[in-house]
This record gives sequence, C-alpha cells and structure tokens, in this order.
Amino acid sequence: MKRWVLAIAVVALAAFAVWYVAIRPANEATASNPEGIEVAPVERGPFVASVSATGSVRAERTQRLAFRASGIVSEILVDEQDRVARGEVLARLDDRDLRLNLLQANAALAVSQAQLDRTTAGPSELDLRSADATVAAASAAVQTAEAGVAAARANLARVTAGPSAEEIEISERSVEEARNALWGAQAQRDAICGRVGRGATDADCDQAQASVNRSEEAVAISELQLERLRAGASEAEVAAGQAQLDQALGQLASARAQLQRTQADTDKARSGASAAEIAVVQAQVDQAQVAVDIATSRLEDATLVSPAEGMVAGISVLEGDAAAAGSPVITLIDAAKYHVILSIDEIDIGRIAVGQEAEVRLDAYPESPIAGTVASIGAVGTSIQGIVVFDVRIDLEPTEVELLPYMTAAVDIVVMRADDALLVPNRAVRRDSAGRYVEALEGLRLVRIPIEIAATNVEYSVVTSGLEVGDEIVVSRPRGSLFQYALEGMNAD
Repeated sequence: MKRWVLAIAVVALAAFAVWYVAIRPANEATASNPEGIEVAPVERGPFVASVSATGSVRAERTQRLAFRASGIVSEILVDEQDRVARGEVLARLDDRDLRLNLLQANAALAVSQAQLDRTTAGPSELDLRSADATVAAASAAVQTAEAGVAAARANLARVTAGPSAEEIEISERSVEEARNALWGAQAQRDAICGRVGRGATDADCDQAQASVNRSEEAVAISELQLERLRAGASEAEVAAGQAQLDQALGQLASARAQLQRTQADTDKARSGASAAEIAVVQAQVDQAQVAVDIATSRLEDATLVSPAEGMVAGISVLEGDAAAAGSPVITLIDAAKYHVILSIDEIDIGRIAVGQEAEVRLDAYPESPIAGTVASIGAVGTSIQGIVVFDVRIDLEPTEVELLPYMTAAVDIVVMRADDALLVPNRAVRRDSAGRYVEALEGLRLVRIPIEIAATNVEYSVVTSGLEVGDEIVVSRPRGSLFQYALEGMNAD
C-alpha cells in the first residue's frame, strides 16, 4: 500500500515540475542555467575535412634488368644506390668468342662485297687482255692438236698401206752397205791381229774385233728391217697407230671445247654480268650482312645497358657468376618521380576523388611535409582481415627530401575545403533514428533542432540547414533528464 502511495506522489511531483517549467517566465529561466550545461554559438569560418591513411613510397617504375644472352659475368660497373643515365653500361658478360664471331662475319661480308663490286663494275683492261691471251693460247692448243691428228692419220695410213718399192729398195741398199762394212771390218781385223807382236798389240786386235762385232749387229738389224718391211705392218702396229690417232682426236676435241669456253668467257666479260648473276652475288652480300647483324646483336646482348635514368636498387650477381638469359641481375628504379600507395577502407573511399589535394609526411622526415595529389583510385577492393580496402595513388610534387622506395608515409587527403562555412562543434551534434540534431536551451528547457550536415572533420561539422550564425547550442550536458533540470529550476525559484 505504501508503494502505491509513493508512486502516486512521484507522478504528481513530476507533473507539477513540468507545469512549473512551462509557465515560468523566460527571463527567470535564462537567468539561472542548470549547472553543468555548456553552450556555444554557431559560427562561420574556414573548414577543411580530410581522410587520413598510411602507405608507402613507391618509385614510378621498377625494372628488373637481365642479359639477353647466357654467359659468365665479367664486369659489374655499378653499385647499389648508384644513379645511372639512360644508355649507361651496367654490366658485361665474357664476350671474347662473340667478338671473334663478329670479326669473321665482317671479313666474309667484305669478301662478298668485293665480289659484288667486281661483278657490277665489269672487266678491267687488264682482265680483257688476260682473257684475249687465254683465247689465243686455247686457239694455239687447237692448232697443235690438229697437227697431231694429221700426223697420227698419216702414220696409220702408212702402217696400213705397207712399204713402197722405194722403201724396199732403200732397205736393201742399207743391207748391202752393212754387209760391205762388215767385210771391210773383217779384213782390217785379220790384218791387225796377224801382226800382233810385229807392230800391232793385243789391244789393237781387240779393238778391230769390236768393230767387226758392231758391223755384224748392223747387218743383222738391217736384214731384220728389210724382212719386216717386206712382210708389212703387224696387227699390233696397226692397233698402235689407231690408238695414237684416237688419242690425237680426243686431244683435239678437248682443245676445241676449251677454246669455246674461253671464247664464251671472254665474250661474257666484255658484255658484263647479267641481272641474274648480279642478283645472285647481291644475295650473297645480303646473307653476309645478316650474319654480321646477328653477330653484332649477340655481342650487344652480352652488355647490360640502362634503359632509362634511374637508381640501382639491387644487384643479384657477382663477377664470375653464370648468368642465364632473361634472369634478372640488376633492379633499376625511376628515381626522378615517386608516388605513395595508400589503403583506404570502404567507409571513406566514397569521399576520395581524383585531383584532391594531399599532404604527405614521411616517418623519416616528419617535419618536412610533401604536397601531393590523388592520381587514381583502385577499381577493385581487397579484403584484409574482414575489412575491404582500396588502393589509392598519391602523386608527389617535386621535393628536396631524399626519397627511397617503401618509406612509410602518413597522408591527409583534403576531401572538402570551404573558406566561409557554418560550423558547429562535433560535440554538439547528436543522432537518433530521425537523424542528426542539436539541442538548445529555451529557458530551462532543452529544445531539439534538426540539422543537415555537409561534412565533418575532427572538431567541426558544416551545417547546411537548421541553424544560423549566433545561435547558441548545447555543446555538452551532464547525464540526467529534463525532470532533474525541472526540479533544479523549482528549487532555484
């Protein structure tokens, strides 16, 4: 029963407090603000809203350079963090064999080019005189061969025709003369040998006998020749004569063919090379040039050249190491331009736009801010521990700060800037299911004022409707209720 009485008393007291506050004069209420309520005026002023994130410095371009040929590294001409110019030689492979191949290819090209020059220039006067001399020699060889054929034919005709009466008569006279000489030699021998010891010596006798012997041989030979002459030519002699003629005819045919070739070459030399012949020699020159180009390219492949101005960020081989074609050996970064890559979560990504200003501070140089601009926003997010983030690129303005890849950077991106905005402290802004609002005091009453906000930073919000400059709003109040304030107002009265 007592509980019901107490409850009725409390309700009655509350109703009285509300009535009292409602009818109390405004000037009395404002004269005594409830203790602990902080108010502030709505003001106009400059406003900047930003999104903060951390990221890392990246070079504009990173290139991993490799030899286009395999070999042994003979020279490394740079060190890490060296700055290099476009076209500067960074490293070389052992290229001794490649240089030799290039020399050989150039020599072959020179030979082919000389041949082409001779072909297109035509014969010199010396060449023509030499050709004429060759033709004359070939013509003389034909004449000699013709004479040989004539002689062989005459010999064969003589062999096959047999001896003439005159030849037999001559042969018979030769036999008779040989016999007469023998008789004379015999008579002289008998005379000398008969006087040995009487004016003649044994040597004289032997010499006379030798003369007889020679005379006997001459008689035998002449008689044999006469016998053969009377018998006529044998088959072997006829065959030999025919063979001699055949050989002479072959030599004549060969000499005539050589003369024809020589004459044709001379005529050709006088008229110059044909278009087809020049094309063949030109093709040989072209082929030799291709060989030179290939050898040159292979030699160039053994030299690693910087493709652009930059800084050496890494070297992965030593002199004497084997390097495979296409395997990176030097990492080069573009040291002329850097940017920062940030990861911004999906809550803030909608506030980021290309072209927005940014301020970048590096952990290494916190007192040297660098200006930047939003250059691009990733089109596809990445989930990291359940949070979706998007990559945002910040291009940096030129700076005196010595930048290095992967330095840590803290970035503030300006998402809104206003020179004269209607501002309220963030502590004054509240939210419920109906939206954002602030509170104001009317006497001792707290009045709800709905507002619309365009942007917010760490301290202030930009209000676009619901308030005017000079309006005083409640920034903070102690935890309590209007009932408590109403009671305080009654007690003060």
